[in-house]
Amino acid sequence: MQEVFSKKWKFELQYTWSMKKIILNLSLLGFALNVTAQSCVPDTTITQPGHYPDQLPVGNAGQYYQETVQFNVPADTSVDFNGNQVTANIDSIKVLAVNGLPAGINYTCNPVSCALPGGKTSCGLLYGTIDSTESGHFPFVIPVRIYARIGGTFPYQQPDTIYSLSMDVNVYTGQKRILQNALSAYPNPAGNELFIALPFSAYNAELSVFDRQGKRIELPREREYNLLTLNTLSLAPGMYYGEVSDGKQVYRFHFIRH
Repeated sequence: MQEVFSKKWKFELQYTWSMKKIILNLSLLGFALNVTAQSCVPDTTITQPGHYPDQLPVGNAGQYYQETVQFNVPADTSVDFNGNQVTANIDSIKVLAVNGLPAGINYTCNPVSCALPGGKTSCGLLYGTIDSTESGHFPFVIPVRIYARIGGTFPYQQPDTIYSLSMDVNVYTGQKRILQNALSAYPNPAGNELFIALPFSAYNAELSVFDRQGKRIELPREREYNLLTLNTLSLAPGMYYGEVSDGKQVYRFHFIRH
């Protein structure tokens, strides 16, 4: 009887532990899927240091907003060390916070640590439904910490702040819905043509394409049923943003020209 009880207890213990491992694994999987869902892809075609776009697209109060910001961190910089200007190799720039966001907007980074490596392009994603009470101009204050090495070996840290990013929010109207990536634009990256499959007639579509600096670009296009075909032959390699409207809803998308 004691042996039977011992086996039963051992089985229950193993079963409980196995179930805990399954639940833990499912929790980790859910976390990973959530992180993946709210992420961005670095644009490796960017080679000049800075952030792109220079000016974020306008948001609309009460509507969902999603925008990727590309950051190209320089490989080195000049720092003041013991009263002298010396060159330091940048390991990373750590984003500590993004202050000044409209209510309802969140941010995440790729890499998720928000430690943007030197000499490479990383990205940040702004996303969320803007509070219907928000409107106006929102300048961001982004405190960062620079991690570098002087002479390639001596570790060096320096706080800094980014002030050059901002966004505008239109007053809530309760009319046009802004939909992010709700249509199909392919192939992406694009070659000489980009096809945009619409959920409405292409003959009623109003299309706008912008570069990373927010400059509007006119491209030859063809319309057939619910398909827009853009001639992208004149575009330089890089990331571009687009908007298509049927007069009631605005569909936003982005694509890379390789």
